[in-house]
Parts: sequence; C-alpha cells; structure tokens
Amino acid sequence: MPRLPEHSPSLFPDVDTVESLRRVADALPEGVFVTDRDGKVTFWNRGAERITGWSRDEAIGQRCSLLAGDYVNGCTCGAGPLYCGIAERSRTARRCTLRTRDGRPQVIVKNAIALYAADGTPVGTLETFTDVDPGPELACALGGAVAATAPGDLCGLVGRHPAMVELYRMIRLVARSSATVMITGESGTGKDRIAEAIHSLGERAAGPLIRYSCAALDPGAAEGELFGTSDGRRGRIASAERGTLLLDEVSGAPPALQTKLLRLVEDRTFTARDAAPIPADVRILCTTQRDLRHLVQEGRFRADLYFRLAAFPLHVPALRERIDDVPLLAERFLAEQRAAGHAVGTLSPQTLRVLRAYPWPGNVRELRNTIEYAALVAGAGEIAPEHLPRDVLESRAAPGTPCDPDVDARRALVEALERTGWNRTRAAELLGVSRVTLWKRMRRLGVADPGER
Repeated sequence: MPRLPEHSPSLFPDVDTVESLRRVADALPEGVFVTDRDGKVTFWNRGAERITGWSRDEAIGQRCSLLAGDYVNGCTCGAGPLYCGIAERSRTARRCTLRTRDGRPQVIVKNAIALYAADGTPVGTLETFTDVDPGPELACALGGAVAATAPGDLCGLVGRHPAMVELYRMIRLVARSSATVMITGESGTGKDRIAEAIHSLGERAAGPLIRYSCAALDPGAAEGELFGTSDGRRGRIASAERGTLLLDEVSGAPPALQTKLLRLVEDRTFTARDAAPIPADVRILCTTQRDLRHLVQEGRFRADLYFRLAAFPLHVPALRERIDDVPLLAERFLAEQRAAGHAVGTLSPQTLRVLRAYPWPGNVRELRNTIEYAALVAGAGEIAPEHLPRDVLESRAAPGTPCDPDVDARRALVEALERTGWNRTRAAELLGVSRVTLWKRMRRLGVADPGER
C-alpha cells in the first residue's frame, strides 16, 4: 500500500487510521495525491486516476512532473515543495492545465497545502484538483493549449528563471501583434520553439508555419525555393499564405537574397523570377545565433534589412545562465519518455548535482540528448551519475564541492531585483511569491537594497 506521511491523519481529526483516510479519499470525486519533499508521489486516489488516466500503481513513486502541463499556463510540477514555492506560501490555489496520460491538456482547479514534520520541516504536500470545462474565454487565454492534442503545444518552453518569465511575457505581448520578430540566442537554446509559441498564440495560428533555412540552402537555388518559379512552382512564401514565415539563421543569407528579403519585409511583396510582384500575406519571424550588428559593421549584412527584421528583438538565454531550470527541464524530458510508453526511472540527487554543475555548451538540446541517453542506459532503475554521457561526467565539479541551495536562491533573488530596478513588488511577482516572502528572503540571504547599504 502507498505510504502516507505519518502526520497526515492529523489533518483529519475524525479519521482514526491511515487506511480510513485512504477510503475517504477514494470516495471523493476530486483527485487527491500526496508527494514527499522531493516531489515523488506517495498517495494517489481514484479521482486522480479518473482525471489523469494514470493508475495508482503507475503514479506511486513517480515525480509529480507526470502531470506537468504547458510551462506558461501549466502546472509546473516536479520540483517538490521546497522548490515550487508551496512550502513558503503554506498553501496555493489556482486554475491551470495538466497533461493526462494520453497527452491531452486538461484544465483543473488545484489546491495544495504543505505538510510539515513535528519540528516544522516541510516534508511534502497534499494536493486536490478538479477537472473543469475551460470555456471559450479560458481556451483563448491559454493560447490554444486546451484544444491541442499533441504534447508540448507551447513548444516545450520550460523554466522559472526570471529571464524566462520575462521572455514568456514578451512572447505573449508580441504574439498579439503583427510585428516582425528577431529571435537571438546560442545554438540549442530553442529559438525555433519560441517562434512556434509566437505563431500558436497569434492571430495566424490557424495558418501554416513555414520554415526556410537561409544558411543551409545553395544560393543558386534560393529564388526557386523561397520565391517560387515563373513556371508556377510555389515557393515557401506562397506556402506560408495567411500564416507565418520563419527565416532560420537569417545571418547566413547571401547578399542577393538579402536584397529580395528587404523587399519582402518592407513591402510584403515578392517576385518569382521576372514575373510581376505578388502580395505576401505572411508574418515574418527570424532567428540567428550570430550578432547581426557585427555583421552589419563588417559590411556582410545589410543595415536596412537588419533594422526591419529587428523590429521586436527577443533573446533566449543560454542554459548556463539559468542553471536552476535544469532539474525542471530534465524532469520534463523524462515525463515525455514516460508518456511515450518507455519505462523510465527518476534522477538521483547526485545526478542532479552533476547536471547542475555542467556548463551545457549545447544548451537545452544537449540536455535533452543527455537525459534520453541516461534514461536508456539506466532502464527503469534510478538514473545515477554513471549513466550520464562521458562528456558530462568529465566536466563535473571537483570532489567535495558543497551543494548550497542558498547560493542558487540568492542568485535568483538578486537577478529578479536587478531586472526590476529593485522594485520589490515587481520582483516578488517575477519570482511568484508575496512581497512579505520576498522581504523575509532578502533578510535571510543578506540581500540589501542598494539605497540601504
């Protein structure tokens, strides 16, 4: 039988035994589950089985990330009460989305309370949730997540680092417009996923998203591939009609192509060979991992094209700049493996420390490959450090290096305060905590406002 925390019965003074508590929970129509301090499920009632599709035997022992919805609107499960904020707030109540066993998004109303040991140490959470009809307004607010059937409908965006929270806000802001967006960032950071999110949240979501790689194509074939041919063969621009055209790695566009792109961006027209100009009803997004400003200075990229493409710039941070998101990303990738029917274990605390210590030069793409490799090597057992690829193991931190969670907490706190100009109300919103909690955290971690130093 699944084991509940020993103090749980005290939450229900009229219930004498843990077995009675189980029967009471199973009689409820709502989903009820309990997690330990690491986010692993220790209790799962029949209501949770009905709503999620995960049986009790499948859920027990798994991290609550098996419920993770999209990471903008969704239930950011999997981190455990010490990291997701429940322990600090004591209780939470919200409407969000989760993912069912077959990959469907489901809107729920969720309540969660922290469970404490006799000495006041947080040891887990008790959570209840009810499935609800989203209605048209909420479905629109979720940007289509409710209507989607494939996992990752918001492009797999994962992270609670302040830089990612700000990126989510900017994506939602620009998605409602028709502005041309330039998405910058290192290779592997997920620039294409950002483009997918902008498209899916915008007015052209029902239209196609057509990609065109400016770097990979032979310059001689560019006109026919992108603009079409005079004999009637459609190009990528025509295929993107009433949708979005994504110019991938636009820094690689040769000079002749840059000239034609300028006309497309400026006039929203294009020509197929020597034919008459054709209107282009498309939204334009572009990505680049190179600094186009330097290319402009070197005379390798047109300045007029750069300024038109960069009407609304978005930067995707490197994974090493948001290392606190590594556990969330790793758990999401494991959840995807489970949803695909693979027997996958959980990450050991030692493995998480190794993952956090690695600089991730290949960013999120490298982390995904690492988790898939380790899950395959470990099978259904716990994923230990020795299951990781050699490159990750050889770059691990020196033996004996302490793992101090306060260091990470202080860094995230300072980053949030600096991003908001030390406005405590805005910094608290960015971190998802109350202003009082922010103030207490500043005192505990020794963070002082510049004006108070």
